[in-house]
Amino acid sequence: MLVGLAVVLATHVVTIYPGRATFDGRVEAMMDRGPIVELIIRCGQGTAIISYSKIDRRYCSPKWSCSPDMAAVIRQTCG
Repeated sequence: MLVGLAVVLATHVVTIYPGRATFDGRVEAMMDRGPIVELIIRCGQGTAIISYSKIDRRYCSPKWSCSPDMAAVIRQTCG
């Protein structure tokens, strides 16, 4: 039973809803896709998706501008 659950969890995307207290409330959800984590962030006029590479330890905007500073990538993405 536990082996089956481990296989299901290892092959599926894990979505986390961190809540308002985490990341100053700007991160609405995180999807762990193995080496990449996609973060849905709240912008002034809607939402955007940035990614985080667990390998490079950098955040990237949809325009492929990357930085180790999440706040800088959020500013660049949301404008």
